[in-house]
Amino acid sequence: MTPDPDSLLRSEPCPECGEAMLWTQNAWSHGESRAAAYRCENGHVIDPQATRQCPRCGVHDTTQVGDGATAFVCNQCGNRFDVGS
Repeated sequence: MTPDPDSLLRSEPCPECGEAMLWTQNAWSHGESRAAAYRCENGHVIDPQATRQCPRCGVHDTTQVGDGATAFVCNQCGNRFDVGS
């Protein structure tokens, strides 16, 4: 799948079933809190902490890189960034 900067689709398919992932409001639930996250049509959701917003282009189509959980690379624009600890 080719990344599209105007799309809410994640460039990587669902890790559980292989379906396309769509950025969806209120998809992630943790206690009383709800947040936007990637969800596939089968209902699998990626923790939004694992797909941080790129400070350069604003999309959440990002992947954690390196040994720490704070380093990310944007699948859309290629920007590498750190979200701190």
